[in-house]
Amino acid sequence: MNTPTIPVSQQKRLRAHFGFAGLPFRKNVAASVMFDSSSQRDLRHGLVLWLELDGLALVSGPPGVGKSICLRRFVDELPDNRYAVHRVSQIPTTPNGFLRALSRRLGLRPRLHAADMFDALLAALRSHRDDHGTHPVFVLDDAEGMRVATLDLVRRLTAADLDGQHHVSILLSGTDELVATLKDPRLEPLRGRFAYSHTLRSFGLDDARNYVRFHVEGAGVARELFHDKAVTAIFHASGGLPRRINQLALQALVDAVVRGLDVVDESLMKRVLHAHPLYRG
Repeated sequence: MNTPTIPVSQQKRLRAHFGFAGLPFRKNVAASVMFDSSSQRDLRHGLVLWLELDGLALVSGPPGVGKSICLRRFVDELPDNRYAVHRVSQIPTTPNGFLRALSRRLGLRPRLHAADMFDALLAALRSHRDDHGTHPVFVLDDAEGMRVATLDLVRRLTAADLDGQHHVSILLSGTDELVATLKDPRLEPLRGRFAYSHTLRSFGLDDARNYVRFHVEGAGVARELFHDKAVTAIFHASGGLPRRINQLALQALVDAVVRGLDVVDESLMKRVLHAHPLYRG
């Protein structure tokens, strides 16, 4: 849920003007204190149950819906004595690069040929529980750039042995671009291996209201800072995406300081939306 970076001097002015103890709607928020929407709770609960099944999971959703921070909270809540989690973002698109990235996560020495890297990686995963006492979990975030050949390696890594055991769990997370790639006819064997999938939804209006209130109160302000109609305008303009709500709410706070206002009402929010080059119209 990225938000625009605000210079420290402006942050101080915002805090002083509204009485904030900390900047609301910021991007660097601890996963343990993130806002919980109903869809995010459903996702985390589903992923916990998925780990009992092992194998493959798929999380999809539009950019800015909160996939990454929700997965970060899920990972943070896993017991270290049971799971060894390896989170990989900015995934290499080529099969060789992908295998190298996973091998580095497991501390394996580099191999020249892809076949050798794959065999070494597979052997390490098969012996991981005996060697370390934990089950390996790979979280492949922002996976929409993965190619068909690279995604097929995911299937091969999770293919069950003859004894039916899964030696690794792999979670793929990405936008609709990833889902479109997975529909490639060549990936039919991979599609049949997903034990769990979830599409993270945008906020509804009630979630958006609670989200804005959550951030304002978390910044140490108990009074109503955003009028309800202003929040409704933010909701419709943002499509309920948390990242866009952050962006518009911060813009409104900055404009309120510039105009010497103590609240964000519907009139101010309409002016913000009318003037914003990314949301105008």
